[in-house]
Amino acid sequence: MIPRYWLAIGAAALLAAALGWSFKAGHDAGAESAAKHYEVVMAEQAAANRRAVDEANRDLLRAADALDTKSQELDNALQSIDQAALVDPDGGALCLGVDSVRRLDAIR
Repeated sequence: MIPRYWLAIGAAALLAAALGWSFKAGHDAGAESAAKHYEVVMAEQAAANRRAVDEANRDLLRAADALDTKSQELDNALQSIDQAALVDPDGGALCLGVDSVRRLDAIR
């Protein structure tokens, strides 16, 4: 007959093996679940980043268009002032006339 202490040692070994297997199975399932969750979170973050970059690019294009429009307006205003200076009868005088002062004020 097998002594009782060997039966107790065998039962303890079986219990330890069952607990180890259970822990490993739970650990593996948790790791897999965490990996899937991480992939979903990273995909959502990547999509949010793409949307933010697209929106920033649209804002940049709008700002560039506004800057181009302002630049064109400034060029037109300066050209108008240059044309007015060319036809000013006091253009060669040593002092500034009223029209010259107005043109200079328009540049500000």
